[in-house]
Amino acid sequence: MHQWSSAPSHPNRRGRNNVWQEATEMSVMIDRLNVLRSAAIFAGTPDAVLAEIGAALDELHFPAGARIFSKGDLGDCLYIIAEGHVRAHDGARTLNTLHRGEVFGEMAALDPEVRSASITALTDTRLLRLDRGPLYQVMAQRSEVTQGIMHVLAQRLRGRLRDMNEDFEYMQQFAKLTAAAAAIEAGIYDPESLDDVAARPDALGQLARVFQRMERAVSVREQRLRQEVQKLRIVIDEARQAKQVAEITATDYFQCLRSQAQQLRSIVERTDPPLERKVS
Repeated sequence: MHQWSSAPSHPNRRGRNNVWQEATEMSVMIDRLNVLRSAAIFAGTPDAVLAEIGAALDELHFPAGARIFSKGDLGDCLYIIAEGHVRAHDGARTLNTLHRGEVFGEMAALDPEVRSASITALTDTRLLRLDRGPLYQVMAQRSEVTQGIMHVLAQRLRGRLRDMNEDFEYMQQFAKLTAAAAAIEAGIYDPESLDDVAARPDALGQLARVFQRMERAVSVREQRLRQEVQKLRIVIDEARQAKQVAEITATDYFQCLRSQAQQLRSIVERTDPPLERKVS
């Protein structure tokens, strides 16, 4: 009779589990290598070095709408987006939108400072986190990583300078709009002073165009009102003159002069009728 053994039914099961685990780890490493290759800070870094970096990464998952970190939080790591999209923002103001292969938080990883902006996941997002210690070690050993980080920081700095210039220009043109309002009140408004602001395609340009249309409409109404006032002034002057004439003709003195003039005319008619006919 066959006797069932208590030993494992398949002597290679543990070997298959090890193979499956190794295949899973290899798949994870390949995925991380692909993500690191797409990151600008690791451009030109050999795969062997990327593999070392990949082993030091922690993988994090965030659902859409989740806050990854907030402005003011103390940071000591950078993040690489493996999947999804995130939004960098200061309150409700969006500063940037980042996608797969892009890096954020590198400033805090290089220097222990608080985060300068908040990061929120726009979609389900998978991130690879690199802490400061491993990052410093890689930078010390691989100059291309240091150059890549400098390149990313230079791009961010240029972007911020561009934003600052745009903000400064925006404030200057907004000041023109407020100055135009004061000029209208003072009666020295120049209709062409807002032409460059009105040419903007954004909300400030729309506001300037609305302002110009309102000013033109008000100017037309004021001109029409001045004309009506002028007509009314003429009517009032004529009425005043008529009243003054009526007041003068109603006086005893004027009536006396009128009577004397009539008497004088009668005398002239009786004494010199040929002259009257000649004159008439």
